[in-house]
Amino acid sequence: MTGQIHYDYSKRILVMILVFACAAFGAFLCILGFAPHDKPDLVQKTNNKIDYTVKLKPNEYFDKDTLPSGGKYIANLIDHFNIEYANNIAFSSPVSGDYSYRIIATISADESKGANSVSYWSRDYELFKSDKITVSNVQKINFSRSIRVKYDTYNEMLRKFKKQYALTANGRLKISLILTGDLKSENVTKDIPLKSSMDMSVQLTQQAVEVKIDTDADNSEIVLASAQKLDEDMLLVSRIAGMVLIVVALIAGYTSHYVGKIKEASAEFDDNVRKLLSAYDSIIVDLKFAPNLSGIKTSEVNDFDELLDVYNSVHMPINHYSGKNTSTFVIVDGKMAWKYVIRLSDYK
Repeated sequence: MTGQIHYDYSKRILVMILVFACAAFGAFLCILGFAPHDKPDLVQKTNNKIDYTVKLKPNEYFDKDTLPSGGKYIANLIDHFNIEYANNIAFSSPVSGDYSYRIIATISADESKGANSVSYWSRDYELFKSDKITVSNVQKINFSRSIRVKYDTYNEMLRKFKKQYALTANGRLKISLILTGDLKSENVTKDIPLKSSMDMSVQLTQQAVEVKIDTDADNSEIVLASAQKLDEDMLLVSRIAGMVLIVVALIAGYTSHYVGKIKEASAEFDDNVRKLLSAYDSIIVDLKFAPNLSGIKTSEVNDFDELLDVYNSVHMPINHYSGKNTSTFVIVDGKMAWKYVIRLSDYK
């Protein structure tokens, strides 16, 4: 005869929530402690190149109208430069973001005092501007761009400036491709500015000129951003604390489950005994101690209904007494006893 048990699970649910939170936090600390912490810096490796040819004005001295790069050129015979920019940038980790580039022509007039000369005047002319270019999860940015630059346009401009102000300045034309942008990388928390440039310079207002190339053609490397480094001691503490929390959570969870099962079984045990005592109060005698059954033949029945059948046959009261984790109902008739025992262990 088993009734419905009304058991309060709210405390067990609260304990299990706390156990789960403790285990989850412990797992987080373990992941943090054992995760790779030697993430590499974000390195940019640049290998830009500039190539050019010199287109000559019609003349009777050169068999070819185009001269290759690397020579010395008569300024009055130069018609224009054909310039080819090759941009090659590689990154140590994938990056995403936007970039754009411009080609700028800069003319300048410098005081003739060697390497430390001061510029009298300079001016920039934008020859080309690209649209914004978006990249996603790439490790290389490669493109090429060609442009034609009329030498006389800038040469005559500087001649007029020097003549007007009676200067004996050194003149220079620099044609630069300048790349700028902002990138992101999973190893770096902040935005990363990107900048790269390559320049081609040639003298102005000189009888003979040479071209100077300034690029990152030597595979130069720079650290764009340093990945955050984690302290080894903190990682060790994180590992230990995480494992301790997980072990504590497992022990607490098992203990809570075990204790909860015991309480649930005890509640069901007490409820069934109480119902029997209440339902058959008129025929049950509640004893403080177990009756003396020495010398009496005792038969243990399987359920309370069988004990009721015995009662209906012998019309002797049903004695009840409680022991440690047991509740016993017994009928004694002369030299014969019938016993029904409810055990707490039967409910686990």
